[in-house]
Amino acid sequence: MIKISLNKELDYEVYNDFHNLSVAGADFGEKIKTDHPNLNLENYKKYIDDFYLANQSELEKKQEQINQLLNEKQSQFFSALKDLFNTDFSDDIYQGYLSIFNCNPRYPETKTFQIYYKKDLPHMLEVAFHESLHFAFFTFCDQLEECKSLDKNRGPLWELSEIFNVIVLNLPQFQAILKQPEQLFYPDLKEKLEKVRVIWLKNEGDLKKFIKESLTLWII
Repeated sequence: MIKISLNKELDYEVYNDFHNLSVAGADFGEKIKTDHPNLNLENYKKYIDDFYLANQSELEKKQEQINQLLNEKQSQFFSALKDLFNTDFSDDIYQGYLSIFNCNPRYPETKTFQIYYKKDLPHMLEVAFHESLHFAFFTFCDQLEECKSLDKNRGPLWELSEIFNVIVLNLPQFQAILKQPEQLFYPDLKEKLEKVRVIWLKNEGDLKKFIKESLTLWII
């Protein structure tokens, strides 16, 4: 089940973690500065408190709207996940939170994530399903010996998870739900995406072989 709530305290953490962060060609710090030019390390808690108070109605409205849309769409999404992984994830709890920052992080250890509140509803839905696919993918990878020592937040397994999402969410069964192409968020992964896509076409239907062979691309 996917549910979206508000969590102001998590935005404190996200600002601290992302205010000066750039990863694989995506500059999160610049996104924050563009949206919040007067925010800094000295005032961030008060700034966030004040922002939540001033925009409470909009935040609560967006929360209600995205939860309604998720209630309409997530059974179809979990059905597609079951067909893909041969596992029913619909009883798992994937908790999302709206955020005032356009960083949209996910935390696989707690199966939680954020969605930028200014996104329109179709793109908010995409983020929710994108992050939920990450959690299902990592759960599947936990059974593979090749993945057990790999970090889910950086390095080969993280990069493969981002590429995997682009391939899978563009499959017809997922596009029937999302109705918009899934784009690669990290420009530096474009070259590997094309190589992994070839492996997917060769091993489609056998995820274990696909993951094992794909990970060899990161062996130097």
